[in-house]
Amino acid sequence: MRQTNTIIRFLQGLAFWLALFLAWPLSAEDATDAASSDDLPIVSAFAQAQNQELSSDHLSILMVPLTAGELSEIADVWQGHVRAALDESARLNIALIEASDAEAKQLRAQLGAVTEAHSELIPLYELVLENWDRKGAAPEDTQAHRNFITAVQADAVRTTDVRTLVRLVSAWLISIEGGLGLLIKLAGALIAIWGMMFVARFARRMAKRGLEKVPNLSKLLKSFVLTAIYWITFVVGILLVLALFGVNVTPLFAVIGGLSFILGFALQETLGNLASGLMIMVLKPFDMGDFIQTAGISGVVDEMSVVSTQIRTFDNQIIVVPNSKIWGDVITNVSASATRRVDLVFGIAYTDNAAHAIRVLEDLVAKHVLCLNDPAPEIFVGELGDSSVNIFCRPWAKSDDYWTVYWDLTGQAKERFDSEGISIPFPQRDVHLYQVTQDDGGQ
Repeated sequence: MRQTNTIIRFLQGLAFWLALFLAWPLSAEDATDAASSDDLPIVSAFAQAQNQELSSDHLSILMVPLTAGELSEIADVWQGHVRAALDESARLNIALIEASDAEAKQLRAQLGAVTEAHSELIPLYELVLENWDRKGAAPEDTQAHRNFITAVQADAVRTTDVRTLVRLVSAWLISIEGGLGLLIKLAGALIAIWGMMFVARFARRMAKRGLEKVPNLSKLLKSFVLTAIYWITFVVGILLVLALFGVNVTPLFAVIGGLSFILGFALQETLGNLASGLMIMVLKPFDMGDFIQTAGISGVVDEMSVVSTQIRTFDNQIIVVPNSKIWGDVITNVSASATRRVDLVFGIAYTDNAAHAIRVLEDLVAKHVLCLNDPAPEIFVGELGDSSVNIFCRPWAKSDDYWTVYWDLTGQAKERFDSEGISIPFPQRDVHLYQVTQDDGGQ
């Protein structure tokens, strides 16, 4: 037991001295850093913000604690930096006019360097003005600086030597921060758009797999949801790409909000069609490929958007109906059931045997391969018309075979009635004439 305690105390002491040994260099280094940092002169942000060698990121950080009055002075300082560069540019341009060819080459090189320095100062100068605006600058004060920037930029281009301008433009085109950089950004944007399209297709494909597992979901609603997922993914992806490229997308949301408010009033009828379309998709009174009768139109539903439904008639006409008219009218979905009853009426003469005609129709229905045995067909005398005895023939068939059965039985019944001697009468009327003799005395 004593040996165990001794070993534990030894290990604890070893750990303590090891930790102290490792911590000592760090403490010495921290003390050295603290001493060196204390020795450094403290320069205020106001003084540092006047340095024309700053980058835009550093200048933005330095302007955070500055007041509007201090930023006013900073703007005057940066105006002085720009003016100094323009003074040097003016001196070199004047010297170029009177210089020899040998001297002109050297002067143009100097002028190009001064012009590049001037072009780098302008964005920093404008950055100072933007910060000044945010902190309550008077509009006329910052406008005076902006007028100065606009004027000197135009005049600098107009007065600069042409060959120097060509050289500067050529250098800008091949610069990574100029034309080449812009081309790379454009290529990156195109690649990003292509990538977002791929991501949107992938999201739509995954959503389609998920929707296929949901039972009793209409094809119309699936199509709408998949389209919405595709475009939402694509638009959100593009906004993210623009944000990565430094584009401020916050104003876009404000514009979209304002437009949605205006369009809400301007497109009330369209919004009504949108609501009706969503109700049709959710409640599913019909689906794509169904034969429907609504709004005075009969046909097969080809496709449907959130505002309208496209219906194809049997004579191949395409009719586009607003969803509000469909939802506000009676909808008859002929294809909703798997089977349908085919209602046929055959008229025979009063002199013919009705039972014989019924047996003929029963034979035709029994032999037709598309007529169903369950439910059983019904054939009976249903009406005594003005000029015929009407026999109702009501076999059942699959919904897709309705018209085939209808036309087949109509043609076959005519041929069998003719061969069986059963007549199909046409409307006729008996006219009785009565001769009235008029008494002579009554004249």
